[in-house]
Amino acid sequence: MNNDYKFKVNLGGMIDILSNHLYSSPNVFVRELLQNGIDAISARIFSDNGFDSSDAKIEIEVVKGEKIIFRDNGTGLNEEEIHQFLSVIGQSSKYDIENNRSNGDFIGRFGIGLLSCFMATDSICVRTSSFKNPGTALEWRGMADGTYTIHQISENIPVGTEIILENNKKEKDSELIDDYYTSESISNLVYYYGLFLKYPVYVIDGGEKTRLNLKFDFDTKKNKDVCMQLGKTFLGEEFLDCFTLTSQTGLFNGIAYVLPYPVAANVHNMHRIYLKNMLLTESGEKLLPEWAFFIRCIINTDHLKPTSSREDFYEDEDLEKARNEIAGCIADYFEELDLHNNELLYKIVSIHNLAVKSVLSSSEGMDDILLPYILFETSLGELSGRDISEFGGTAFYTLDVNQFKQLAPLYTQRSELLINAGYVYEGTILQKLAETSRKTDIEKLTESDIDFMLDDSEFDGDPDAERLLSLAAKILKKYDCKASIKEFRPFDIPALYTINEKAYEARQIRRSKENANAVFTDMLSSFEDEINSKAIACLYFNTNNLIIRKLIDCKDKDKISCYIEILYVQSLLSGHFPLLNNEMKVLNENLYKLMEF
Repeated sequence: MNNDYKFKVNLGGMIDILSNHLYSSPNVFVRELLQNGIDAISARIFSDNGFDSSDAKIEIEVVKGEKIIFRDNGTGLNEEEIHQFLSVIGQSSKYDIENNRSNGDFIGRFGIGLLSCFMATDSICVRTSSFKNPGTALEWRGMADGTYTIHQISENIPVGTEIILENNKKEKDSELIDDYYTSESISNLVYYYGLFLKYPVYVIDGGEKTRLNLKFDFDTKKNKDVCMQLGKTFLGEEFLDCFTLTSQTGLFNGIAYVLPYPVAANVHNMHRIYLKNMLLTESGEKLLPEWAFFIRCIINTDHLKPTSSREDFYEDEDLEKARNEIAGCIADYFEELDLHNNELLYKIVSIHNLAVKSVLSSSEGMDDILLPYILFETSLGELSGRDISEFGGTAFYTLDVNQFKQLAPLYTQRSELLINAGYVYEGTILQKLAETSRKTDIEKLTESDIDFMLDDSEFDGDPDAERLLSLAAKILKKYDCKASIKEFRPFDIPALYTINEKAYEARQIRRSKENANAVFTDMLSSFEDEINSKAIACLYFNTNNLIIRKLIDCKDKDKISCYIEILYVQSLLSGHFPLLNNEMKVLNENLYKLMEF
């Protein structure tokens, strides 16, 4: 036996889903009603040959504290369409009634927008006259309990629809709901959501009629000053510059604004992103490339697919294409600056060094444009990519920030170039710079390069110096560290601790073992055994330094031992290496011993 049944929908539950899960704020009922009005007008222009599009309009009348009336002169609805679209949850009124297909000018897609009004009222009244039957006016009244009525009214209303919301919500935060029933609040929300809607939107207050939206051309070359003022007004910033965003495939158009101050990569800037000229979201997380955190945007798209809440975009091929095209627009902007405004390009790169490095590391074709302007920390101060390329000779870079801090003074004294590539993206960028640089050989620093920077000492072969080295070798063995005597500048550095990558990993493992439980200690020990055979660490004594010369002359073995361990720990601290527990203990013990001598 086969029986057909219909789903029963709990309207109260639907409203709860809308207000607590689908929509971020009750504010969206204004957006939904604007969308309904715009779509109705677009449908009439599409279907009614006798309608002049220049007459299209939406009017919003507010009776303070009592009601809000949205009027449009779109298609209107006949009785069949009311049953089909207003009384069936989930049916979309944005479909072309005749052909059962969607018109590209329509904003909405999901047919539940009208229900959002129940977040601000317990009743919705729709009065409508269809362009197909202009002599008949109908009224549909829906209640929050799920009931509705339809009847014909004698009043002669023009073709179109008016939606009336009354301030009668029983279960409400009264102050929050009351706030919506003022012309100021409604105007602000229309201004917020529908600033760029293509048909005029008016608010009527006390008989006075004011247009709220405007027509705008997203062309920064024609309207640079106007575009900059628009960014200041709607994004709240004084920007460094702006440029046009244009999709070659027609997916979007808009304006990008360059922030005048550096921002962290994890900062989520506020944008104004519109779908068919209706504000969709203030988040650019999905649409903009992740490295574009130095810009803010006003963007409109007619083709990207919104989520059901119409507060973000679906991830699909078109969204990925749009994101890539926006990246291309930013690249074109940099290229334009490189040709016509080097000064501004240098300023942008200086302010947004990290963001531009991100662009370089992830994009092809930008090397020639941006590499000369990228700034690097070096032993000779902050230098640009162009400065490094023009330096001549050989420049070294290290991927270890601590190693750079440790060795930079040595390179500075010798007027040699050491580049800090220890921060994000810089290693990749320096490899690109090395490929394009003609005057300077750019190489990664190795242990042999460090040793080459240290000169042979005049004390080589000296019996007292050999005695110091022999004692140092025994003392430092427990730290897996060798000892050597060299001469280097600056003179005020008594000892220099150097370490290769494997030795650094070994130190990290030991540090982790100090805080790990027995199970993890055994596992870490196995890793340590693999690494130790390739670990190289060395403490270089600087015989240009008076302390080291005093140690060479000293005959007291106990004193020398104390100083060696103190110098070892001091060198670790100078190189910004975190101390292991036993190393801090050794420092304190030896300082105490010196006090006893």
